[in-house]
Amino acid sequence: MSIYSETNAQFILGLSNLSAILDKAAAWAKENGKTEESLLEAALAADMYPLVRQVQITTDMAKRAVARLANVDAPVMEDNETSFAQLQARISATVAFMKGITDAQLDGDDERPIVVMAREHELRFTARGYVYKFATPNFYFHFTTAYDILRQAGVPLGKRDFVGPIF
Repeated sequence: MSIYSETNAQFILGLSNLSAILDKAAAWAKENGKTEESLLEAALAADMYPLVRQVQITTDMAKRAVARLANVDAPVMEDNETSFAQLQARISATVAFMKGITDAQLDGDDERPIVVMAREHELRFTARGYVYKFATPNFYFHFTTAYDILRQAGVPLGKRDFVGPIF
């Protein structure tokens, strides 16, 4: 398997773990009299995005990375989720899209150019550089931040929740 197929598999695993974390957060909120909104709007710092946006960006990073690597269009999502159930649907749709990409579609030239529009900047990468320097670090930054927001809020999460099942 190529690094691109492995990246797809790694992102699918991460999104599955994020889904389980959100399930745990929703149950914790209900058991502790917290509103979903209070968790979805929680942020680590005033200049950081809240949980809902962190989850949206995590899914966007995964689906757009795989789409770019497979040279297909990524599905467009509205970024209008207001509940854990809606975030779960977003994760499910992202994973379904990614599972629909074959290893053959992800086989490619490491030096193939990938261009990303980031706000007002055009970022240029080779496929390999894109995976290692942009897609993977950004995916894990936003996934980790979502995890950390929930930990800070009091949701009882541990390393096993982040890493997921080992066996």
